[in-house]
Amino acid sequence: MLKFQICLVAILMSCITFVSCERAQQMAGPMMPGEDTTDPTDMTDPTDMTDPTDMVTGPSVVINELMADNDNIIADPQGDYDDWLELYNRTDTAVLLTGMYLSDKEDNLTKWEFPENTEIPANGYLIVWLDEDHDDENATEGLHANFKLSKGGETVILVGTDAHGNRVLDSITFGEQETDVAYGRLPDGTGDFQVVQATPGAQNMAQ
Repeated sequence: MLKFQICLVAILMSCITFVSCERAQQMAGPMMPGEDTTDPTDMTDPTDMTDPTDMVTGPSVVINELMADNDNIIADPQGDYDDWLELYNRTDTAVLLTGMYLSDKEDNLTKWEFPENTEIPANGYLIVWLDEDHDDENATEGLHANFKLSKGGETVILVGTDAHGNRVLDSITFGEQETDVAYGRLPDGTGDFQVVQATPGAQNMAQ
């Protein structure tokens, strides 16, 4: 009887040792092919437009600067002094604007569509002329939207599209503007809108 008990204890000890070794190998050993080691707490929300490599919260592209009464600051490629708006890419990756829109009407978010394959470079700027010259056969150079800005104040909206439809990415409602005075974010991409130096296509600067 004593010999049987000793054998039983020995068998139990062997089983405990085997299980402990298996557990240690699972924790420290190499990953086997097909083994899923995904941490469920480290999943990226597929509805989040943020690129995790850029560490940017919110939309990648935002409205950064505008001028609603351009009399003598900067001419468009055709030599006209028109309203303009500047977009800024807050990420380290170029962004394709295909399927995105600009509008000054909340009830018509798709008023003007960016031409296909329009791209804004990484950490770069893009100027859109708000001059209603989109159908002008001479306005082949530059981006020309089908609406103008009101010097008396209004809203301008940047719109994107996803699986759920149109979505407002950024918008700014501004009051009465002065001639040749720019209104922009300070600092670029994240700051509040305020009167700034006119720097179309370049970093915003305090007035």
